[in-house]
Amino acid sequence: MAEVRLILAHGHDVSARALATRWGSDTLLLTVGDLHEAQWSLELDRDGGARTELASPAGRPLPVEGVVNRLGVITPTDLRRVHPEDRQYAAAELTAFMLAWLDACPATVLNRPGAGSLNGPAWYPEQWAAAAVAVGLQVQGIRRQLAFAAAGAAAAPRPACGEVANARVVGDTCFGDVHPAVGERLCALSRLAGTPLLAATVDGHGPEARVRDLSVWPDLADPVVADAVAAALR
Repeated sequence: MAEVRLILAHGHDVSARALATRWGSDTLLLTVGDLHEAQWSLELDRDGGARTELASPAGRPLPVEGVVNRLGVITPTDLRRVHPEDRQYAAAELTAFMLAWLDACPATVLNRPGAGSLNGPAWYPEQWAAAAVAVGLQVQGIRRQLAFAAAGAAAAPRPACGEVANARVVGDTCFGDVHPAVGERLCALSRLAGTPLLAATVDGHGPEARVRDLSVWPDLADPVVADAVAAALR
C-alpha cells in the first residue's frame, strides 16, 4: 500500500489546503474537526516503547510517509461536532493524545510538539527574539503597552521600514529574498527551536537585516517551498 503524506491543520489554514491540493491523491489532509473520523492507535509496551498507527474511517491502515503538522492548540471552538458541554474536555483530551501520537510517530514530523503547543515551543515573541539573538540575528525591538483605550480605537501602526522580505525555512534551506547570512542564521534558529518549518519577516537585505514576526506557520503555497517540504518528509 502506498504511503500517504499526512497534513494536520486547523480548518481556516488556507496554506495547508493549497499544499494538499498540490500534492494530490497521496495526501491526507485532516483538520481539527476531522481528527475524530480517523482511527488513531498508540500502544506502549512494558519497556516504554511506543507504536503508532493510523487508519481510514473504513478501517484501512494508512502507512504514513511523513507528517506536516500545523496544529497549535486545540480549543473547544475547534470541535463544532462535539456537544457544547463536552467540548472543553474533548479539546484537552484530543490535545494530549495528539501530543503523544506525534511525539511517538516514527515518520518524519514537521514540526514535532513542544512544551505548551502541538507545533514546536509555545514561545512568546520575547522568547523568539532572545533565541534569534542567540544565533546572531538582529531583531526588531518588542514593546508591550497596556492602556485603557476608547472603544473602537485602532492599534498603533507599525513603523515604516525599508525593503521587506518573507523568509520561509524548510530544514536547512531558507527561501526568500534575504541575505545568505540571514538565511543561515534563520536555519540555525529553526534547529535551536526544533522546528524545521519556520517563517519570518525580514526588514532589509543586508547581513544585518532585522527579523520580526517569527512563527512556525510558514506559507506553503509557493511550489518551490512545497517541493522542499515533500523532500524533507522523505
